[in-house]
Amino acid sequence: MPSDFIYDDVPYPSFVFPQTNPDRLSTLARMHGIDAADPAKCRMLELGCGDGTNLLSLAYMLPESRFVGIDLAATHINAAKRSALELGLANVEFLEMDVTQADPAALGEFDFIVAHGLFSWVPEFVRPAIFDLYANCLFQNGVGYISYNALPGCHIREITHGMMKFATRNISDPREKVAAGIEFLEQIVDAAEEDSIYQTMLDLELEQISERTPENVFHDDLSAMNRPFYFEEFTDLLEKHGFQYLCEAEPSELGKKAAFKFPEGFSSDVTAREQYRDFAIGRRFRTTLFCGKDLAVDRDFRPERLKGLRFAAQLETDSSDSTANDAPVSFTTPKGNKVTLNHPLTKAGLTAIADAWPRALKLTDIVGAANEADAMVTLGYFTQLYMAGFLKAHCLEQQFFSEISERPEASRFARYQIERGSNAVATLTGLNLEIKDPAIGRLLYLADGTRDIDDLTQSMLEFAAEFNAEEMLDPGEMKASVLNNLQAFADAGLLVG
Repeated sequence: MPSDFIYDDVPYPSFVFPQTNPDRLSTLARMHGIDAADPAKCRMLELGCGDGTNLLSLAYMLPESRFVGIDLAATHINAAKRSALELGLANVEFLEMDVTQADPAALGEFDFIVAHGLFSWVPEFVRPAIFDLYANCLFQNGVGYISYNALPGCHIREITHGMMKFATRNISDPREKVAAGIEFLEQIVDAAEEDSIYQTMLDLELEQISERTPENVFHDDLSAMNRPFYFEEFTDLLEKHGFQYLCEAEPSELGKKAAFKFPEGFSSDVTAREQYRDFAIGRRFRTTLFCGKDLAVDRDFRPERLKGLRFAAQLETDSSDSTANDAPVSFTTPKGNKVTLNHPLTKAGLTAIADAWPRALKLTDIVGAANEADAMVTLGYFTQLYMAGFLKAHCLEQQFFSEISERPEASRFARYQIERGSNAVATLTGLNLEIKDPAIGRLLYLADGTRDIDDLTQSMLEFAAEFNAEEMLDPGEMKASVLNNLQAFADAGLLVG
């Protein structure tokens, strides 16, 4: 592939991808009976790493692990190297490299190899080279991750892709191209038969395109290469290169699969069932995990596999009753999903997990000295709650402060993201947090461990005065706001001191 290609002119937007976090990959693998590497001391390779934002966040979070990123764009790699130097991260390396020319022996072996936003957007001849790197560089018990556009859902997306490409075929400037493409879609939506299914479909596509950055739309919707796959096609490629399907990188997918109803007598073959479900839900994107074909993948999700894991959940309960009795108690997530239980040990465990948020509790601390039969009942409930998305499971003991210290210090990486103008930051729980208010971003940046609460309050008063010099701001109200937001940082897993 040429070195002076479009990503040097229009760098792909910077993101952190929680789906690729070694903690999540290892946890999902262990749930399927695969003895994956300890994420705290692993080796991970990212293909198509962009400007390194994803790997930099992981390198900061996991200082004893080693990370290598490959990208063809010099712009991306140079930016990644500068960021690593500024952040003082010595456990990450970035290489300007064409994957078709990569030397597996020089790269070495890795516990995890990930490629997010790459596979569907490269020429056909590059894909075998990508799989060759997985085949030659992934440890025996390693886990691979590839995201890609999926069918049949992307048939709908291809309609608007075609319209935008048609409308912008004579425009070369990337930003003009995006603006003209979106304007053309708006015209088509207005011209379509009113209140028709077709108009509704186009309007929904236009809405999600309009919410993304111009750089993202340029590379994803106006790309000359954008190849979606049926799941069966992708698994054929896996098998050809010595791999087998493991699961998707979204834990809640496990519960959705378990709840899905197949026709009576339908095939028990995993690929056939996954493809059938894609047809039924109109899937348009997959984040697929896979492993060596010789490994024994167990899809029974046995509760005993939860032993050794840690659990976290943001839950509220509707009762202050003792958890020692068998009275039903409901637990509700921030999104309003509710589960009601009456098993005493499980209720006590969920209450303890909710009280510890955002910290994750070891399972041994949750079940304590309970008898084996009672503990297994709780493990069974926890398995179901994890699969349903009520509980987050971790292999790692995450390092952050859940209380406000005298001189609060926020994650250096999150402050670096704010400094670079990002409106989202990576938390130490492995997630992205959107920062909508510039004042909150300013407070996060200022919380560098050198300022106490009064210093932060004064700095925020000065920041607010820049926007409204005539309004008298109350120091007491500002201090309360600072403390509330610092607690929100702690609850999100952003404080390291």
